[in-house]
Amino acid sequence: RRDITASMVCMFGGTVMNTAMSQTIPGHLEDFPVDQVIALSDDIFRNPGFAAYIVTWGVLFVICFYVISVVPSQNMAKPFAVPLMVGLLRALFHFMSKIMVTILMRSKDPEVWKDPNTAKVIVFTSILYVLTVYAMSEGNLQLSARFFVPAMFVASQVLTVTQDLLFFRSWELMSNTDIAVFVIATIVTLAGVAFISPDQRVISSPNQSGLNTPLLSPRANALRLHYNILTIMDEYRIRKPSAPDPAPLKVIDVNMPIGNFWRSFPIIICITFIAIPTVLWYVGATFYSFAFLTCFSMYQGWKMGAHIGLFAYVGTKKIAHFENADFEAVYRAEMKDPTWKRRGGPKWEEVFHFVCLPNYKEDTEVMRLAIKSICASGIAKKQICLVLAMEAREENVKEKAEGLLDEFHSQFWHVEATYHPPGLPGETPGKSANTRWAANCLFDQVFPQQRVDPATAVITIADADSEFHAEYFAALSYYFIHAGGESGVTPDRYITIWQPPILHLKNYLKQPAVVRVASFMTSQHELANLSDPNAMRVPYSTYSISATLAQAVKGWDPDWISEDWHMALKCFFSTGGRLKISPIFFPILNYAPEGESFISTIEARWVQAKRHALGFSEIVYMHDHFPRVLRQVEGKKNKMIFCWRFFFLWVKLLMIHVFMAVFPVFAPLNGLLIGYFAHNQKSAALSINSWTFLVNCVFQGISFVSFLGVFLGAVLMFESVKPRVDGAMTAGILWRSRFLHYISSVPQCAFYFPIFCFFGGLAEWIAASKTARTHKFDYAVALKPKLDKQDEIVAAA
Repeated sequence: RRDITASMVCMFGGTVMNTAMSQTIPGHLEDFPVDQVIALSDDIFRNPGFAAYIVTWGVLFVICFYVISVVPSQNMAKPFAVPLMVGLLRALFHFMSKIMVTILMRSKDPEVWKDPNTAKVIVFTSILYVLTVYAMSEGNLQLSARFFVPAMFVASQVLTVTQDLLFFRSWELMSNTDIAVFVIATIVTLAGVAFISPDQRVISSPNQSGLNTPLLSPRANALRLHYNILTIMDEYRIRKPSAPDPAPLKVIDVNMPIGNFWRSFPIIICITFIAIPTVLWYVGATFYSFAFLTCFSMYQGWKMGAHIGLFAYVGTKKIAHFENADFEAVYRAEMKDPTWKRRGGPKWEEVFHFVCLPNYKEDTEVMRLAIKSICASGIAKKQICLVLAMEAREENVKEKAEGLLDEFHSQFWHVEATYHPPGLPGETPGKSANTRWAANCLFDQVFPQQRVDPATAVITIADADSEFHAEYFAALSYYFIHAGGESGVTPDRYITIWQPPILHLKNYLKQPAVVRVASFMTSQHELANLSDPNAMRVPYSTYSISATLAQAVKGWDPDWISEDWHMALKCFFSTGGRLKISPIFFPILNYAPEGESFISTIEARWVQAKRHALGFSEIVYMHDHFPRVLRQVEGKKNKMIFCWRFFFLWVKLLMIHVFMAVFPVFAPLNGLLIGYFAHNQKSAALSINSWTFLVNCVFQGISFVSFLGVFLGAVLMFESVKPRVDGAMTAGILWRSRFLHYISSVPQCAFYFPIFCFFGGLAEWIAASKTARTHKFDYAVALKPKLDKQDEIVAAA
């Protein structure tokens, strides 16, 4: 928390520093005659002022080098010496590059190349560039990025501005107020840096883990072999001892109908986003229109670009670490240690799992594959109950359910089938209503009959085509046991929803390119948010929740279409903002929509896209309940925490939908304005050297690079689960080779990406329009592949 707060202070200070600097940053000295340029290069190494500067620079550089090389790593000065050295190199490179570019701008004049100092300047600047890049790379390796980046930025900016003030008369472009603001912002940013931990906490490569060595059993010295996995868990503060006197779970009642006041908000916010830059441009306020798009580009470049590419890659590494884990072995090893025994919590054998598969007209073979993946768990026969949540309105539904139960009943501790009756008052047929009925059957019938204590029961809601990892439920038991809490506080196990990565890759090889784009974009977006410990997360598709929490909030609401998001929001409000979403890095694979032809597959994916977009209606639910819940949260501190968490959750859910809705418009509009700026530099504000223009271009570049990175991430994500993808192990060279897979994917996905964005945006506009009238929608089930017995054998293999 301290690191996050200090990083935000650094971001604010850095923004103010940039704002206080001159609005234009020419890369060379303009309007210099050639003879003065030559004189400048001749005098630069003999100038007394420059000599004094070089001496000062050299002294600081030697001190930094000494601290880095000789001083023990425990010394507090060492972490600060690295970014300072990088700042010195970057500042001197900035100084010399301005001289070099000034010379090269006059390179057509032969007199420039006759001067011997020209070559010296170019060589010296090039060497500085190489040293700067090397030092930055080493700094990133040795120190945490959250510390090194702001520390390096402050050091570089302070030294660069000092140089410009001394040598390039920058005071003519900066007022006294600007300089004063710059100094204050620098001090604030430096203070923020001082509170950020410089410790590098990088998890080693999965290839170096003993768990991925075939000759070592996970049960042999389990704690040592699972060290990296336990380190990942500790990133999320998952393992907490259970206090002997915890507080019971108290919830706020949010089971009440919503009003109509906020229904139009989704469509209004989409129109407003489009209207702001369009109207500003129309009335001649071009700069402000471009500034608005620049802010959007910053969000796009980071959250919808670099964040997905970087953290999806991190997620694949975490998945690789978890692949061969044995959580029961870890638990047994811990129980041999008296200190772990005293940490409390339920025992391993006391935790029971109820896996609920809501379905309607699902292919029996697809469901059979899902059930087989569940019974592959090592604890299935002792601690897992399979619940087939059927819809009574489906034809021959009892025969279908009973056939599956008869086939698999011997492989589970218990099996159950529920039949959701149609036409219940206040219900909209769909996954949420079916899940609610199944959960109530568990609470009212199964738990009492089987003598199950809800305090030690976990309910997993899964799509009917979900293929679980064999170790998922053992890991879930471990997570549940260790989700404790302090004395007088509700244990985390009762305010947590557990979420595995959801990868729509089961039929990846059969997906048309445009569907494949949607599959890996969605999968990587969800994986990135799970792998970032500081991200705001919401459950998606398949998730697990304690029976205590589900029962306390009175189950699932039967009239909302996004049962996963809605249950999370309901629990968030019911617990006063205390809800946690905890990732378990055992990926679940499921099928993307698939028809019998290319056209039917596209139509099925369009049906699914429109249904997913209807999650926009959850914003209405948030707005309606926020003031009501805020009044019931006790204590000013708790109210502030609730508002803080609500804001970030609101921004996340809102921007997921708004981004898709406006991006097809903003992308071409932003390109149009970039061209306009390049050809109409009427003032400093409209100059291509303005900070606004440069920031916009930088984040557009980040978006483009991230776009390529996402494709690479898709290949790595596919490789991480290749044995579980239908037909992947016998596929051609195009899929077996990472390089060929990537090379072939880029042009296909680049071609279909605009189509994906257009129809994704269209789905959001349709959803926003529908939400303005109601939040009750028909649940359209997208087509899934029809598997015969032979397909099942191949898929299982």
